[in-house]
Amino acid sequence: MTTSARELGVLGGFELRVDGRPVTVPLQAQRVLACLAVCGPRLSRETLAGRLWPETSQARAQANLRNALWRLQAVGPGLVDTARGEVALRPTVAVDLVLCERYARAVLDGADDGRIAVVVPVPQLRRDLLPDWDEDWLVAERERMRQLRIHALEALSRWYAGQGRFDRAVEAGLAAVESDPLRDSANAALIEAHLAQGNRSDAVRHLAGYRSLLADEMGLSPSDRLESLVAAG
Repeated sequence: MTTSARELGVLGGFELRVDGRPVTVPLQAQRVLACLAVCGPRLSRETLAGRLWPETSQARAQANLRNALWRLQAVGPGLVDTARGEVALRPTVAVDLVLCERYARAVLDGADDGRIAVVVPVPQLRRDLLPDWDEDWLVAERERMRQLRIHALEALSRWYAGQGRFDRAVEAGLAAVESDPLRDSANAALIEAHLAQGNRSDAVRHLAGYRSLLADEMGLSPSDRLESLVAAG
């Protein structure tokens, strides 16, 4: 008997795929799966209900959770286990957030050692965690993952440049800047990639755009280090 492949996506938006096909999931059931992916993968029923419905009584929250789990079982059997007062994502559910963190850690650990032992696809590191959702339990984790992703993208850009893979270096640098356009270190990584490739005009052009954006948005100027980087290049 074969097991269906179940993939849960929470980066860039919510998505559930079974055997490669998207599955429509009711909103409350989406919230259960997403909370387990972000805060779990195993939570007590009381904790899960309290996080998802913090403004209601515990009895009402538990009733909402039972209803959401019933709906979830109807559209996606085999996604969660409910036993001993807990709700848990099954280990067979592949979560893109877990893969993204694994990639980011591998990049940062490899950069510390001077080598990166895994092939890291840049698109895996460029998407925010459920960017359109407004949930208290998402705020801290979304920012933690954003910082981790950007640090990894900066390190990946510099590593690729050191390997002479300038196209990949620029791609990773652009992804870092896209994730935080006002971040000095992200812009530095991209400029360093342009300079390593010998494209000083691109480096100068990017710095000018960054200088203008930073002044308009925050009334600030790029760091002296960044200015000197381009001047020396």
